[in-house]
Amino acid sequence: MIFIRALLVGLIYWLAMGRANYFFSLMFRQPLLLGVIYGALYGDVHAGLMYGANIQLMYIGVVAAGGNIPNDPALAASIAIPAAIVNGLDSGAAIAIAVPFGVMGVMVNNLRRTINTMFLATKVDKYIEEGEYKKAHKYQFIIPWLINGVMYAIPVFLINLIGPTMIQKVIEVIPTWLQNGIANAGNMLPALGFALTLVVMGKQYMPYFLLGFFIYAITGFSMLTGAIIAFALGMIVESVSSNNANAQAEGGAE
Repeated sequence: MIFIRALLVGLIYWLAMGRANYFFSLMFRQPLLLGVIYGALYGDVHAGLMYGANIQLMYIGVVAAGGNIPNDPALAASIAIPAAIVNGLDSGAAIAIAVPFGVMGVMVNNLRRTINTMFLATKVDKYIEEGEYKKAHKYQFIIPWLINGVMYAIPVFLINLIGPTMIQKVIEVIPTWLQNGIANAGNMLPALGFALTLVVMGKQYMPYFLLGFFIYAITGFSMLTGAIIAFALGMIVESVSSNNANAQAEGGAE
């Protein structure tokens, strides 16, 4: 069973990062969604969702400027969530495991791009010039996708096959005070995600964030209620902005 679970995690990570379909990949690589999938796979959806949500908070404000990913949330989730479920870790410890693997995923992605650029892109250009589009498609999509499988699926499979037991042994050796320190450091990391979100928002949208935050803190409404309120407020703001723009245009025309 451990072998099958580890294999499925590797294949899921490959699908998430394989880029066979960008819309599917972008949605599928989110820790929140992966948490539900891995939770179901390991028999504890609640724990998987909890770990996934906490890891997601770290990356909620991360933007891949120019297509260069600063972190790999899917790799972080694919290693940390199964290990946390198997070993019964708290959220802080799971986040602490996720961080280094999220950074390591960037290195793997850069290696993938280097291989594609040095060995495959030239082949694609050559076959396009010669009009052999089937061969160009093979080197542009099929071979890179299979290479992704080797680079993504196999390491994650091996880590999940061997890693959780090793992590448990390491945890048993680590002193309690150090475990508490790691957990507390991990609990602080979601604040970084919120800080990045605020930076991306800028001053223009800050009032909306503060309004929503404090209304939720006071009333404690559900996520669905909050989404409906936000949608209604967005429509009102858009309507008022459009009316003001139309009034200015009419005034300028006169």
